[in-house]
Amino acid sequence: MSGSTRNRGWRRARVASCLLGAAVLAACAGNGPADDDPASGDGEHPGATARDVDAGKPVSDEPIPHLTVGISGQVPLVDPAQNVMSGLYVNMNALEPLLQVDADGKLEPWLAADWEKVSDTVYEYTLREGVKFWDGTELTSDDVKYSWDQMAPAADGTSTMFAAVASIEAPDKYTVRVTLHQPDASWQYVPAMYYGVIYQKAHAEQTGEEFGRPATLAVGTGPWKFDSLNPTSGMELSAHEDYWGGKPPIDRVSVKFFTDDNSMALAMRAGEIDIAPGIGQPEGFAAAAGTASTYTTATCATSLVSMPTRTAPWDDIHVRRAVAHAINRDDIIASTQGRAGAPLHTLISPQLFESLGSSDEVEAALEEVETYPFDLEAAKAELAQSSVPDGFSYDLTIPGGSSATAQVVSAQLAEIGIDAPVKVIPDTAWYGMIAERDPMFTFTETGACTPDPDWDSIFLRTDDAGEPIGLNLAQYTPPEVKELLTEGLLEQDPAERLRIYTELSKQVAEDVPYVPVYAEGNTYASADYDIVEYDSFWMSFPWLLNVVPR
Repeated sequence: MSGSTRNRGWRRARVASCLLGAAVLAACAGNGPADDDPASGDGEHPGATARDVDAGKPVSDEPIPHLTVGISGQVPLVDPAQNVMSGLYVNMNALEPLLQVDADGKLEPWLAADWEKVSDTVYEYTLREGVKFWDGTELTSDDVKYSWDQMAPAADGTSTMFAAVASIEAPDKYTVRVTLHQPDASWQYVPAMYYGVIYQKAHAEQTGEEFGRPATLAVGTGPWKFDSLNPTSGMELSAHEDYWGGKPPIDRVSVKFFTDDNSMALAMRAGEIDIAPGIGQPEGFAAAAGTASTYTTATCATSLVSMPTRTAPWDDIHVRRAVAHAINRDDIIASTQGRAGAPLHTLISPQLFESLGSSDEVEAALEEVETYPFDLEAAKAELAQSSVPDGFSYDLTIPGGSSATAQVVSAQLAEIGIDAPVKVIPDTAWYGMIAERDPMFTFTETGACTPDPDWDSIFLRTDDAGEPIGLNLAQYTPPEVKELLTEGLLEQDPAERLRIYTELSKQVAEDVPYVPVYAEGNTYASADYDIVEYDSFWMSFPWLLNVVPR
């Protein structure tokens, strides 16, 4: 253990800068606001301000006859159990959750007017009365039960979010009762996430296997209703006249699909789209989009270098420490063209600790966690102690979207004698390797998060036999880690959970299956509009209600 070259804990300034809340500007990634950016004037940038209106209400009442939204990628269907990635930008404006996560990471009512934790395993939700679907029928607890029941048996990744559920009941018209198999402190956030949205039971049963497809779509309660979907070009939405929060100010919404950021930026420059809510390369986009400005917020989503710990030479702790010391986060962040929010030094994002204690308490906890500063001499010293002191060659296998960053990582490792040629494969093949548990040295971004520290357990999960599952890319399976993960969910006291996840973070940092690189950033672009409360959870509820004209 080369304690002399590693840092235990975080300097106070580093903790303050990386306990990233909803109001982190692009300047956190080294990109100050442009001269035409609203943030450069008086007052706080709209993206960093919180909603100050009641649930269901728009931030601005100013009428917008037609808003055209650009998104990268395609939306093949609107079934919440399958509509991930690009579809999330659209779904949440039509299909709503029971709760909302506010700018401080606290739960607030949405379709549910109230909720109660009856016991450590029982939660009850009381629905708003009089909420109407687009066809005029009323939302009831049967619709909630049906929507959530469909998530539990799903074969895709969302099913794990409902794995804790033993039963969902609708004891009366407006009450939903959820019983868990055992205490699970992370469940509280599920009703506020994109995978917990509600749709009409009658329509879903009527359409059967065709539910969510372009010919049938879905029926929701949201402020905008699905009118049409062309999986290759775009979709149309229109205002829900009888929306429970009042008719929304945007009459029509057109969504256009683009193959990449550049084509979307050129469309914005030509006036073909008004706003792009999620872009991957802010600097390049801004350069191509003309007068449009971008706004970036750092989130609780994490980017990681992952090493297959069961495979030689990655099963050697000195190799993994060498890689950790060889990573220069500043250079990698620069390669993301503004996408990265801030450097990251722990597997569990510091944001996710905020629900467990005060800033001082979280800071003290993170001070206990080992970090690996960029230090080439330390990296070479670790490699010299390893089973491959003269270096080795191993492919850095990544999906296409991570190519530029992977090239930087590869060049950094070459400095210490590790040859890591970048091997770009299709997204489907990359996910296939994960599903087949093929050992893979890779770089990945998560792209989403919940406010609970258990979210990052997706990189650590194992099955009952102790085998890696899900996104445990490092195939990291110590029994003590599994015990801490279980303990963290069973425990309900925040202070005790802070202790547990601190111990977990210390264990993972000591073993180095992953090298955290940066907190991912969310970025939107527009010349004429802003999105208020643009934070880690901006698209977990109808975000178009937060669009305001400049």
